[in-house]
Amino acid sequence: MAATVIILLVVSGVVTLQNLTRMHHAAINLGDSYAVLDSLDSVALALREAETGQRGYLVTGDESYLEPYNAAEAKLDGFLKQLESHTTTNPAQAAVLPTLKQFIESKRGEMVKTIDLQRQGKSNAAEQVVKTDVGKQLMDRIGQQLDLMRNNARVRQSQQLMATNETYRTAWFTGLLLTLLGIALVGGVIWAVFRAQNLKEKNRELDERIHFFLQQISDYAIFMMDSQCRATTWNDGVRQVLGFDEHEFLGRDIRPLIFTPEAHASGTVDAEFEKAVKNDSASDDRWMQRKDGSQFWASGITTSIHDRSGALVGFSKVMRDMTEQKRNSDELSRLAAELSEESRRKNEFLATLAHELRNPLSPIKSAVQLMSMMELSGEVDELRVTMDLQVDQLVRLLDDLMDVSRIGRGKIELKRQAIEMRTIIDSAIENSRALIESNQQELSVDVPEEGLTVHVDPARLTQVICNLLNNASKYSDVNCKIEVIAEHVGEHVVVTVKDNGSGIAPERLSDIFEMFAQIEDSVERGTAGLGIGLTLVRTLVELHGGTVSAHSDGVDQGSEFSIKIPIATVDDSNKAVSPVVDDSKPIQPMRVLVVDDMHALSVILSRLLMKLGHEVEVVDSGLAALAMMERFAADVVFSDISMPGMTGYELAKRLRVEYRSQPLALVAMTGYGQASDRERALAAGFDEHMVKPVDFKLLQAFFQNLQPS
Repeated sequence: MAATVIILLVVSGVVTLQNLTRMHHAAINLGDSYAVLDSLDSVALALREAETGQRGYLVTGDESYLEPYNAAEAKLDGFLKQLESHTTTNPAQAAVLPTLKQFIESKRGEMVKTIDLQRQGKSNAAEQVVKTDVGKQLMDRIGQQLDLMRNNARVRQSQQLMATNETYRTAWFTGLLLTLLGIALVGGVIWAVFRAQNLKEKNRELDERIHFFLQQISDYAIFMMDSQCRATTWNDGVRQVLGFDEHEFLGRDIRPLIFTPEAHASGTVDAEFEKAVKNDSASDDRWMQRKDGSQFWASGITTSIHDRSGALVGFSKVMRDMTEQKRNSDELSRLAAELSEESRRKNEFLATLAHELRNPLSPIKSAVQLMSMMELSGEVDELRVTMDLQVDQLVRLLDDLMDVSRIGRGKIELKRQAIEMRTIIDSAIENSRALIESNQQELSVDVPEEGLTVHVDPARLTQVICNLLNNASKYSDVNCKIEVIAEHVGEHVVVTVKDNGSGIAPERLSDIFEMFAQIEDSVERGTAGLGIGLTLVRTLVELHGGTVSAHSDGVDQGSEFSIKIPIATVDDSNKAVSPVVDDSKPIQPMRVLVVDDMHALSVILSRLLMKLGHEVEVVDSGLAALAMMERFAADVVFSDISMPGMTGYELAKRLRVEYRSQPLALVAMTGYGQASDRERALAAGFDEHMVKPVDFKLLQAFFQNLQPS
């Protein structure tokens, strides 16, 4: 029996030691989890402070905004090292950390880049970097990684608390069982008392260790509750975060103490504990209240505790005051909303500007086109050609400006088709020929008729080459030579536009494609422009999967621009089309009604249409148009959109209802040229949407397509 007692004592000692060891490791791991959460919050806060400083500097240009940025940058590496040191024993956390650090480094690089651009006076370039939303996307990805690591830490924290409780219960039951066996074997009360006292002392020491550990964590309120939500433990964090001393907190239902009246009224409190029971844990990131009734933003988790049979025995709760971080986050959200609103207003301004400029340009363009159909003296015709060139230049500037805005908002959609590069280059040359001839420059073209098929948006790529030709002409003197060369190089078609004009200084080659970039002598040459043409060229080429480059040996040494576009695949080449225009097809006279409240435009347009052989009537409002249709059975109606009384959209809907049995063609002729404007016009009942000023050839093509086949 003595041997049995000794064995029991030995087994009891070993089991108790193992339980204590497990409790000790659990306490250490729990501390690591709290440290990981603290480090994650510190990293997130530092990044937000750095970004806030960066955005403030970009918006105001005031160097003082960089103080929080520099301070946050100085602390960030230290926080990351702390985080790395606390995750070495957690493979799941360690696996996420490299991705987090990579995103953080990318975000820091983006902030450094924009700040450097701002310091160099390139605020527009910095703004473009911000508008790409790369910074926001990186912050979203960083937030996702941080949330992943937080959830990992919280799950591990919950598991550790449960493991601690389980170990505690195991130790208690094991000690009791061994004590009872000892009593049965020795039959003596003394040994039983001694064993019970010994176990009690060890449990007391264990409780003291846990209590001591929890007392050291003052930033977090950590406490446990029974199944009725009455507090059973307390730490100093409860006083620091919630304001309750131990005697004020233990034994009380914590729900009315820490949850706000609004949370109770909305049912949030009961829902949180029900979710914790169902899913083992529930997040409580929301407004909570302190002892004095003041509210704070808490971030934490509520975890349910079950015994071995699955019965609920209580809850644990961990929470931290994150009010300052919440305010910073809300401020960042407000700033982001303001930037978004500013961008929206800018786009609305550009659309309105384009509309207001196109309205006066439209009658001028129509008048110039009408003059081209008249017998004019050589001197007057020379003036007409000059006016035509300048109006076309204004229209191109408006189109470029709107395209840059659309690209910045991701609103450009390519309508690809397989087509020979020669067809595109011929179209671009036709658009630029008048400018080149007016500058008395020589144009040479070395492009094969076939064999250079590309899968592109013909209109956009024509726009690219036309911009390069126009630049070559503008920055070259009289009698200069312009060359266009296209060739097959590897898997690409390379188109090069050369000139022997003013050239580009070497230090400007690196930023010539930036928004609003200008050549130094552009003002003296009278060719300043908006500085967006090459930006548009680069963006459109890159949208096609290509690249663009510039080369010059220096000022007055000419320049060379090359674009590389992937050559079409075999499948794409089989779909190649070459547009055919039948200029010989006659146009039958039609009855045309022009509706526009701008008298100058309607008069000039009507005269132009009459020159084409049509019978034309003009009115200045939608109501007048409906009245005119009763006595003038129009075949075609050209209508403005923005008119007083009745808009063009309303007029189109009325005409479609009242003349639904007649073959009536409706054309919206407006200064609003965005894709959404076209979609709205077609939805209202228009057959076509033409942007002012309308080109004469476009009118001819429209009427040609209306002719019966």
